[in-house]
Amino acid sequence: MLSNRSYFQMPGVSSHALIEIARTPLHCWAKYLDPDRPDEEPTAAMRFGTLVHALVLAPETFSAAFFLADAINRRTNAGKAEHAVLRESGQQAITPKEYRAALEIVKAIQRHPVAGTLFKAGEPEKVLTVAREPHRLPLKGRLDWLNPQPAIVELKTASDASREGFLRAVYRHGYHLSAAYYRMLVGRATGTPETDIPHTFVVVEPKPPYAVAVYPTSEGVLAEGRDLWETNLARFDDCWTSQDWPSYPVESLKPSSGMGSGLRLEIEEGELEL
Repeated sequence: MLSNRSYFQMPGVSSHALIEIARTPLHCWAKYLDPDRPDEEPTAAMRFGTLVHALVLAPETFSAAFFLADAINRRTNAGKAEHAVLRESGQQAITPKEYRAALEIVKAIQRHPVAGTLFKAGEPEKVLTVAREPHRLPLKGRLDWLNPQPAIVELKTASDASREGFLRAVYRHGYHLSAAYYRMLVGRATGTPETDIPHTFVVVEPKPPYAVAVYPTSEGVLAEGRDLWETNLARFDDCWTSQDWPSYPVESLKPSSGMGSGLRLEIEEGELEL
């Protein structure tokens, strides 16, 4: 299975790059294309989300990706050295509390009458690429889970897994763009019409009682996502061809209904990029 680092280093346009370019092309370039960009240090929420994905989708990868921080005595020189070697190898330190919580989430998903069946057959962390003209980057994506039908299942952690709460997260984080993008990749890779490829979100809350929700994605939401990725890909290709990645435009600041001095974006607890 391809590691996170190896996947990110693969040349190609990911759905996450297309979400970022909606902010500005400069942000997209800095995060995904700059050859000198530093490795992003994951937040605690991102690390926990990655841990959940590993234990649910591919538990055999756990020991290669994580180590229990409390198992190493960092008060000794030997412990400090061992900890440094593990971090340098790309392994992430997790606490016993995080590990226990992730195991409870695994149990909650397995107990769910629908979610528990969706990960029974298929391939986790499936990487797909679509070649294009030589002067354009290929398209790439890594799907959480691809069932043989084919059908796509995405696993998300969210502080509010209710229908209304998660729908807000879908639009806030561009999950519908990614879902439609993944469906396009599967369609092109398998020759299956996109409308014959179901897409489902499995959403779990990262705190007790670890509630689980399952949301088959509607054609309306996927159509909106497709419009977005097609528009953003055209913008990406223009920037790639010209090698010009502009920042924010110069434009007049006008009043807008619903915007006040306290406006800010709320980041969902446990959100991560895969």
